[in-house]
Amino acid sequence: MPRRLAHDPWLFGTAGLLMLGGVLMVGSASHFVARRYGLSPSYFLMRQMLHLAIGTALLLAFMYLPYPRLADRRVLLGIVAGCVAALIAVLATPEVNGAHRWLPLGPLRLQPSEFTKVVAVVFTARLLSRKEDRVNDLRAVLLPLAFVLGTLSLLVLVEPDLGAAFMLILACGVMVFVAGLRWRAIAAVAAMGALVVALSIVAKPYRLERIRAFMQPGTDARTSGWQLDQSLLALGSGGVGGVGFGQGQQKAYFLPEAHTDFIFSVVGEEFGIVGAATLLAAFLILFWRGMRASLRAPCRFGFYLALGITSLLVLQGLTHMGVCVGLLPTKGLAMPYLSYGGSSLLATLAATGVLLNVSQHGA
Repeated sequence: MPRRLAHDPWLFGTAGLLMLGGVLMVGSASHFVARRYGLSPSYFLMRQMLHLAIGTALLLAFMYLPYPRLADRRVLLGIVAGCVAALIAVLATPEVNGAHRWLPLGPLRLQPSEFTKVVAVVFTARLLSRKEDRVNDLRAVLLPLAFVLGTLSLLVLVEPDLGAAFMLILACGVMVFVAGLRWRAIAAVAAMGALVVALSIVAKPYRLERIRAFMQPGTDARTSGWQLDQSLLALGSGGVGGVGFGQGQQKAYFLPEAHTDFIFSVVGEEFGIVGAATLLAAFLILFWRGMRASLRAPCRFGFYLALGITSLLVLQGLTHMGVCVGLLPTKGLAMPYLSYGGSSLLATLAATGVLLNVSQHGA
């Protein structure tokens, strides 16, 4: 009698707790921001709950849709072409905060770059699953991979969204490294990536200021170093147990983008070291169960798909934390599951659904 498939309860439970924590933290961190814009204090919370409802539907759909269908050539080409079209179309939209990132679709605004990261992982997983024995072959693997990933990341970079482009390349880079890419090729790709990042930083003066503030903390507390200083103040104020849920002070007009780019700092202030360590532990569990799902996947496509999704979610979460504590230069990057943002949450939950789908074969 065939074994009945069941989704990994650890993975499902951890994702569920992170989703619940995201609603609570957006509610706590966003009401001052809403007031600043003359909106209802619950405005961002209500929108996050709407996005969560849609995202949960996506999660359930991808949990039960057989994931090998994503490897179908026609399906994948259609998805990649749709991403490219959306990334081009978004450049024609009105500029918001100095960037062209959002595509208006009725009452919603979608950010194509968030979905592009997941699509890039799916494309890489399909290519590697079919040609992993030739991963160092220039024509068979490296050139197609460079063309597709380079096109997607370049379009994201033009918006500009350096953080999303970086995470896209990083997650896919982990997949190619595990497939057995030679060190010489890794060094060449790393050098090219470093050059692109350096040129992107030089092209935008505010990025140079952020790098300077990162290298010399405390020297520009009122300008480029303001975000990091306020983040560290929030984390330091939390102590061991925190000041209490909803009682944090730094989110009150001091900590910029507290409900998005610095939500980990709000967690640290309101729940202290205990809360921050709990959140870190949740991402470590996500890593553990995601790697388990990858290793127990019934096919190579499932192996690389679970590996890429886990890398994307966990590395983005750790990068967000690293920015908040000053280990990495300040860069607007959402915390998966927790930060406010419809597109980020929808893409995260869709990817989680795929990961849960793969996990049922090893639960």
